[in-house]
Amino acid sequence: MSHLSEIIDNHSNLDGLFAIIKHYGVSAEFVTDALVQRFEQIQKDDNSEAKTEEETAYCEEILDSLNQYYARL
Repeated sequence: MSHLSEIIDNHSNLDGLFAIIKHYGVSAEFVTDALVQRFEQIQKDDNSEAKTEEETAYCEEILDSLNQYYARL
């Protein structure tokens, strides 16, 4: 599967996931908090293994964005 196909499929899957979340009225606060907790856990778990600088920067960047978003809610 090409990288472009993976991106398109992932966007479609996320649209479906968010449709379910919206249908059941799951709050943005809950989803954001769950994502922050999971990315923090990934950082902790991956600290014991060799991680690339790019992966570390990505995790830090997404956590920063999620924390800023959560603060706005």
